[in-house]
Amino acid sequence: MLKLGLIPLDERPCNEQYPRKIGEIADAEVITPPRNMLGSRREVGDFRQLDDWLESAAGELDGLVVSLETFVYGGLIPSRISHDSLEECLHRLEALRRIKQKHPELTIYAFNVVMRISNSNINEEEPLYWSEYGKLIWAYSRLAYRVDFLGMAEEGQERDAVRSQIPGHVLEDYLARRSRNHQVNLAAIDLAADGTIDYLLLTQDDTSEFGFPNQEQHALREKISALGLEDRVLIYPGADEVGMVLIARHLNRIYGKRPRYFARYSSVRGPLITALYEDRPLAESVKGQIFGCGGLLVDSPQDADIILMLNTPGDSQGEAPLQATVRTVDTSARNLPEFAAAMGYYQSRGYVVACADVAYANGADLKLVPLLKREVALEKLDGYAAWNTAGNTLGTVVAHAAVRFLAREAGLGLGSELAHLEFLLLRFADDWGYQGVVRTELGLEVLPKLGIPIFQLGDAWEQVQEMAASRLEALMNEFCKESIIEKVLKTGHKVADVKFTNIHLPWKRLFEVGLEVEVEVEKA
Repeated sequence: MLKLGLIPLDERPCNEQYPRKIGEIADAEVITPPRNMLGSRREVGDFRQLDDWLESAAGELDGLVVSLETFVYGGLIPSRISHDSLEECLHRLEALRRIKQKHPELTIYAFNVVMRISNSNINEEEPLYWSEYGKLIWAYSRLAYRVDFLGMAEEGQERDAVRSQIPGHVLEDYLARRSRNHQVNLAAIDLAADGTIDYLLLTQDDTSEFGFPNQEQHALREKISALGLEDRVLIYPGADEVGMVLIARHLNRIYGKRPRYFARYSSVRGPLITALYEDRPLAESVKGQIFGCGGLLVDSPQDADIILMLNTPGDSQGEAPLQATVRTVDTSARNLPEFAAAMGYYQSRGYVVACADVAYANGADLKLVPLLKREVALEKLDGYAAWNTAGNTLGTVVAHAAVRFLAREAGLGLGSELAHLEFLLLRFADDWGYQGVVRTELGLEVLPKLGIPIFQLGDAWEQVQEMAASRLEALMNEFCKESIIEKVLKTGHKVADVKFTNIHLPWKRLFEVGLEVEVEVEKA
């Protein structure tokens, strides 16, 4: 069995558990450092222990995927709040060169984010001063980019007015951290140029069309182009899904495959919308995720191995918890029944078929899932996701579909099939069941009545976790009874039972959920 190493972005399920499942589908073991080395939320990981783990594991690995956020800063949130010097960070980064020199045959994939800028006054994942100045810093970033980079001098007075409302020491701290992280990204490109890093993804965490991140992207692209690294260093929107994408990329390489994807949208405007928290048309994000995974976007189903079905809004993306009142998604400019029927058609033609549900950010389209139950053989669906940002969803589905294609081509058996079905049901449980239904119910109805703040659960987190677990388990049991139980898989086995266990709130907040899925089968 192939063995791949992963130093994840942090210890949350999306960054640690999901990539392991992607590996299992293609008969590969993905090993990660023990969780106590990774830190948690604002707690920094243990750099010395991570170094030691990598030194001891590298010799037995077929490939290595490294989050530079964890390796250099101690985690995603520490990268936004820490005060470690640039010199300390570059010294940690240099450890990859030592690993490559000792193990020159080891393929090293690395990823790092272009630091986000949150348009809110919530400091849960930001410096503490974000609670007071977050929106002002975001506004200043937007205006400074438009004035200083794009030359829109007419907005200079507004830029200066916003800047005057931010204390000098606050802005100095924020800009110094941005500069430090940008210098680390530039140094990572140098490691790609000298062959230390074989493939590098610099993904853009939550952003918009204008701001400091866009200016940094420009400088990064200029360096990538000057060094001729366009095929080995990519920039596109994403963060938490990148571990899966790079695991899938390495598996494509090992299996000698380059999956071909045809993208089919539920709305005419779908390819051209700019998703929430992103900075480019959706079709460009699709290209980036597919290319990052080692695949290729093609222009017709006849040329494709994989049909990537994209549920997109009619006019513009909405927030899933608010979809009962959003009027820009389910419009006359999209046709969901036809979209679901097309998925069933492509299944009947023998394609690998996977669905990226990006009509809303942060959860599933509640009008789509009932149609999928009617029109699509869910037990044979090759991927589904609808979580967080469009980039998170796209990367998950693209990676999942890639390893399903590899498993089919290699004739992998029941172990691969079970790993796939468990991950597919994990996606429906998380993205539809939790994000689309349970979290919305808790956040908009249940917790306000109980007087529990939805962003700070405090001592009530265990009570909320119990409520979430009970509701989600019941919801998914009913889902499986309707759509999965007694269905016959491609291996000829029948689904006898599905168990959803260890349902928990990993960061003691509502935003994400963790759970385990176990599928039991019997001979049909």
